[in-house]
Amino acid sequence: MIPRMTKRWLLLLLTACLLTGAYGQNRSVNLPKNIPLPDVLKKAKKQKKFVLLDFGSPRCSPCLFIKNHIFTIDSIADFINERFVSVDYTEGPEKKRLSKIYGVYTEPVLLICDAQGKLMHRMEGKCTPGEMMSRLRQGLDVKNNLIAQDAKYANGNREAEFLISYIETLHIAGLRAQRDSVLRNIFSPTFDMETLKTPEYWNVFLRYNESPVSREGCYVFSHREEFYKLFGEKVVNGKIDNMFNGKLRTYTYGQTPPIESKEYRDILTCLQNTDYPKSTEWLIYLMPAQYKFKDWMSMVKAIDHALDFNIPKGKAKETYMIMMSRQICWYSDCHEALTYALKWIDRVLETTADPSKIQSEREQIIQKMNELKQ
Repeated sequence: MIPRMTKRWLLLLLTACLLTGAYGQNRSVNLPKNIPLPDVLKKAKKQKKFVLLDFGSPRCSPCLFIKNHIFTIDSIADFINERFVSVDYTEGPEKKRLSKIYGVYTEPVLLICDAQGKLMHRMEGKCTPGEMMSRLRQGLDVKNNLIAQDAKYANGNREAEFLISYIETLHIAGLRAQRDSVLRNIFSPTFDMETLKTPEYWNVFLRYNESPVSREGCYVFSHREEFYKLFGEKVVNGKIDNMFNGKLRTYTYGQTPPIESKEYRDILTCLQNTDYPKSTEWLIYLMPAQYKFKDWMSMVKAIDHALDFNIPKGKAKETYMIMMSRQICWYSDCHEALTYALKWIDRVLETTADPSKIQSEREQIIQKMNELKQ
């Protein structure tokens, strides 16, 4: 019989071993920095490996997450080190040169290339360890990586199953314009909207559609009761809210006149003719936006009307006054309009629990007003 204390120590030792196996990572991706690409390709040819180019920076938190929490997992490190010559491009002329060649305009971006430097696959943004492994494997699959799917699409493949896969690949690659173009091919003018009620196409819409006034967006919005029964009210309304909120941010903080956009006009008409619960909440932002960059005084008066009628209430009113005052401060050179922005900020200061956070907003407005007087 094993003594009680010995059992206890054995249990502790076993626990430590298990924890070490689960969390103790001692290998990482071999990732030298900013090496000239010709040297990388020479090494890849010699070792008969592919090339993994990592574009990021020391100030990019998703980049650091990948390096510190994904590339330090033994299985991922082993997979990459066995198959790739990897380089981390963080700064300098070689990063700038390669960014132009490969069209890298954000970070983090991972590119898989062959030993001649020809692009095979592209991955953008933060991901989980499982997603990383899946993306790396797809990148090495010459029949299914980004370049292979590009070729299939260019050669006329328009099968639904392929298009759905291709959209996901483009999404992972961060190639938004191409993704949306393929999405329009799926939801073409001849697309049967009833097909949206199938899980396959609903999931494509749910994941990728961003416009509430696209043909499919309008259909879901006007038939939402039917979609509630199929996919749940919370999911359907969540998608509707995300679409409208995304466009609200675009037109609230955008730097072009919203009224010149057909999509904006369609959204305004849609919300003015619906009983959807959040329509009023969105309209108090979107109605004034029709005057943005065109007539600042009409815009501030429209905002004032919403406040006079007490449409936004409580914390929502504070948020509304702050957001609208920022727009006027950032974009308007109308001194009289700025007096309205100052008035709204002063009203927030009267009610907010933490005036110190708002005081800087007030100072910026006053500074701009003084600049306009000079």
